[in-house]
Amino acid sequence: MPQPVHKLDVALQGGGAHGAFTWGVLDFLLEQPDIDIGAVSGASAGALNAAVLASGLAQGGREMAGKKLWAFWKALNRSGREAGPLLPMAEAFPFAFEAMSEWWGAVFKDISLPTSPQMGRPAQDILRRLIEEFVDFEAIRSADAPLIFVSATNARTGGAHIFRNDDLSVDALLASACLPLLFPPVSINGADYWDGGYSANPPIMPLVQDSPNDDLLLVTINPITRDATPHTTTGIANRITELGFNQTLVKELRGLDLMQKAVLPLVPSGGLLGSLQRLRIHEIHDQALLAGMDPDTKMLPVWRMLITLHCAGRRSAKDWLRKRGRKLGKVSTVDLTDRYGPS
Repeated sequence: MPQPVHKLDVALQGGGAHGAFTWGVLDFLLEQPDIDIGAVSGASAGALNAAVLASGLAQGGREMAGKKLWAFWKALNRSGREAGPLLPMAEAFPFAFEAMSEWWGAVFKDISLPTSPQMGRPAQDILRRLIEEFVDFEAIRSADAPLIFVSATNARTGGAHIFRNDDLSVDALLASACLPLLFPPVSINGADYWDGGYSANPPIMPLVQDSPNDDLLLVTINPITRDATPHTTTGIANRITELGFNQTLVKELRGLDLMQKAVLPLVPSGGLLGSLQRLRIHEIHDQALLAGMDPDTKMLPVWRMLITLHCAGRRSAKDWLRKRGRKLGKVSTVDLTDRYGPS
């Protein structure tokens, strides 16, 4: 007897080149005949993964999506090598990256960012060309495409803007991946946007509201906790950025946990409340691996690192499915209180 197919929505967190971990997770899930990705959301690198995935699924199904994701990450690495000497140096001397970072800090002190975000426009243009090559927006707007939700942050109001299938564009994806200290803001319909990680990393409620599926898988790549408190200027800045990119997710999941445990059992089901009652949440992550990586490597898509993360993502997805796959369609497999509750 054939196994039942589980409809699964996926929400993909942003984290620069560390998004290769998410690529590995998606690569494994696409190979599973009993799992069907019904909707996807993402911020920043998660949005890029989501868009390439949705485009591939709409164009040619699972196999096409897997091929497009591989080709996208390979092209991202190639573009990084062509953009300047730093990535080729890191690839030629893979064990010297930490020493290079320390040398850079010692020589230039805290001057680690461009003097103006406008200096990041060439890199932004490279990403634009990659998006144009690997994302078919007409396919995403077709009936064969999964629902997609991409977040960007309104630079003036701080609010999240969610782009969907019908208005997703190259500019929307660039906006979702626009770190404001590195790149100029992306203007869409008169509004300036920054990275979606500041306001919805990744978007969750649009999946709950608009998707008919009740199983939601989070793929997270930013460590929630650290073993030690940073004391250097660079380390503190990196941790502050990490905390900011995690807080929207943490607050949203704490709210969902409280609603499901304390409020929803007391109210009639139906509409959005019914969707929240039925929602089953799952998560794939590798806290130990990603917490041990230098945050600066998020900006350098070194192929050796990308492949390492891709393999880790596949391994984590395989382990998750082996341990918790039988609970899909039945119960949540992540304890939100234990994972995201106040410490």
